[in-house]
Amino acid sequence: MKYNKWEIKSEIDQVNLLLKVTAFFWAIMKLWTYKKWIVDRLYPVIPTFDFLENIPGFVHSVLFCSSLVFLSLIFFKQEKRLIILLFLFSEVLSCLLDVVRWQPWEYMYLCIFGVILINYRKPKNIIILIHLFLVSMYLFSGLHKMNRVFLNDVWVNTILIDLLGISLDTVLKYKLFFIGLIIPFFEVLFAGLLLFSKNKKKISFYLIAIHLAVLIILGPFGLNFNSVIWFWNLALIFVLIILYNKPFEIIGAKNILIHNFYWLILWFVMPVFSFFGRWYQYLSFNLYSGKGEQMYIYFLRKDFVKSEFGSITIYNHKPSVNLHNWAMKELNSAPIPEMEVYLKIGEEIKKRYGKDHVKVILYNSANKKITEL
Repeated sequence: MKYNKWEIKSEIDQVNLLLKVTAFFWAIMKLWTYKKWIVDRLYPVIPTFDFLENIPGFVHSVLFCSSLVFLSLIFFKQEKRLIILLFLFSEVLSCLLDVVRWQPWEYMYLCIFGVILINYRKPKNIIILIHLFLVSMYLFSGLHKMNRVFLNDVWVNTILIDLLGISLDTVLKYKLFFIGLIIPFFEVLFAGLLLFSKNKKKISFYLIAIHLAVLIILGPFGLNFNSVIWFWNLALIFVLIILYNKPFEIIGAKNILIHNFYWLILWFVMPVFSFFGRWYQYLSFNLYSGKGEQMYIYFLRKDFVKSEFGSITIYNHKPSVNLHNWAMKELNSAPIPEMEVYLKIGEEIKKRYGKDHVKVILYNSANKKITEL
């Protein structure tokens, strides 16, 4: 693939520009969350598989530094296939060494690079598959938000009260509660329109507007929260602009889909299992839905509390740490909301501080259930 100008004249140009944009934002987001990729930190390192537990810390650092070198080469060099292969190998290995690295944006970038690597000389295949990936992302992101917890915790408490300053009395008086369903409704609607509409470029403008709204809500002039997501939304805006710069149809793409069926299973079948706790939530784009448990750590000794833990609350005269706040403070990333991960983090916390000096609980805001680990 050759690319000389920042100009989209063909499908090859589109793919090259998508590759450059992805590499650029991927590098920025890895640098922004650098502590997530090393072991010199307080937040527990939890490998995907137990046999990876004793990997030396320098391996994590080498993989992190090499990933930045690979991304730079992918951005600047013309022939990239071997570099992409080596990069994906090292990046997947790095993610296997610590589950907190399996963020939704990391998953998206891995999928884009994987699609490009496998279909390297077939730009039409790449464009259609990345298009289908976006359809899946918006579809399941919307479906996961269709619940009462999203309306209460995200829509009412975060957006209406914290961001807009609307009182709860006003919310109740004007029946603003269920209006929040507009958000997931439009995500699902635009996913469907993106799939079936002939004017995909027009639909992409609406999706760009959604990402701009997210930037306003979460950005420095809004809630100033989860800063790494700002770059992800910017990346998605560029991806939408590049991908839908020229009209295309997936009609007649039967052979492409048959030969790439595994992507369709990964993006459209496996996320269904996430509604039953059988597939990772972040790999199904369960984002800001309000669902799932929150982990809290109660320290019985105040001298254990560190600034890296983020905001501290007092419960029964003892300091309490929310795992989400800790991850956001130290890693600039959210924790992985999976029960098996919570259990391993709970074990690590008790081992580190002593089970007699710390209590670890899970709180489910949907049913108000409290479970001590």
